[in-house]
Amino acid sequence: MKFSGHCVLGLLVRLGCIYFGTIQDVVSEVKYTDIDYKVFTDAARNILNGDSPYSTHTFRYSPLLGFFLIPNILIHQEFGKILFSICDVLAAYIMHAILRAEGITIDESTKWCLFWLYNPLSIVITTRGNADALAAVLVLATIYLIKKNNIIGTGLIHGLAIHLRLYPIVFSLPLYISVNDQRSNKFLKMFYPNRKRLVLVLTCICSLLAISLFSYLLYGHEFIQNSYLYHLTRFDIRHNYSVYFYLQYLSYQIGLTQVTKYLMILPQAALLLLVALVYGSKRTLAFCEMCMAFILVMFNSVVTCQYFIWYISLLPLCLKDLKFTKKEMFLVSNYWFTSQAAWLLPAYLLEFKAQDTFLYIWIQCLVFFWANIVVLTSFIRNYCPKQKSQ
Repeated sequence: MKFSGHCVLGLLVRLGCIYFGTIQDVVSEVKYTDIDYKVFTDAARNILNGDSPYSTHTFRYSPLLGFFLIPNILIHQEFGKILFSICDVLAAYIMHAILRAEGITIDESTKWCLFWLYNPLSIVITTRGNADALAAVLVLATIYLIKKNNIIGTGLIHGLAIHLRLYPIVFSLPLYISVNDQRSNKFLKMFYPNRKRLVLVLTCICSLLAISLFSYLLYGHEFIQNSYLYHLTRFDIRHNYSVYFYLQYLSYQIGLTQVTKYLMILPQAALLLLVALVYGSKRTLAFCEMCMAFILVMFNSVVTCQYFIWYISLLPLCLKDLKFTKKEMFLVSNYWFTSQAAWLLPAYLLEFKAQDTFLYIWIQCLVFFWANIVVLTSFIRNYCPKQKSQ
């Protein structure tokens, strides 16, 4: 089957899941639709009524997302899920274009992109109404544009990606480094602000400021607080995959000290900087961003399954350069899946049966953290990038 045929089939699979979800929401105690999707819809309704999207107090995103989902109110409540599914397939199309730009054959490019198109995790997360497929499309677009030496386009799209979802800001340094410089000194080669790099920085800043200023003029400080500042201090005392969640739960009433907060951030920041310096080149940019997204999620103070999209959407670009044995691939992937599955039982008992399983959830968080370390170190150990094919 041609790649276009797989894209059509992948979209049909997602539409089928959306339809299934409408049934499960009616008959099951465990709802298919993500609670965030209802928050998006409420924000869109507020905008349509002339109010602020932040009148829905749990809406912590760009107001653009509320505008995008106005058809949820005017056309059909599942419109947003269909939009996100289309973005999911568009992400696969961009992946295919990136691989072709790297000189990979059509058949090989199609094979690697199928990992995303038919990945149950990405399908379920998107069709439940999660919006991270939008950010994934923008991140992939920046990689494609930088490989095509479209510096202005890269900067503009990167600024939009940061506005829409704050996490792509960590990709700024490897994007900057990947713009070529001809100096022989290694330090200058990495950081010297040549003309192309300045263009990249300025276009990114202009794009980010223009969209953010427009949002600020509409909704003032509540936009800044909810879209940006909230995510810098966010915590979740209920339950999540983060290794830090139990610490936050126990410290809820007294709060965390500044020293503790810095100690939580320091390992993540150091690893992000190290990966950017080691793998920050045009040839290894996709692997660099995938590892950085993995680290960002793994060490985050709040981790939910939707965050896995941040690095899974970049993984198909790296698979061709990962030299796993079949045995190692089987073991590593099972570490990740089984440790995540083991977390779900105590989480279900807490959420739906009101049982005190906080300690058991934290133990599973530690196991999942260990599994993530195994996966990431395996990726790095088995990464062997090829030169671009002629």
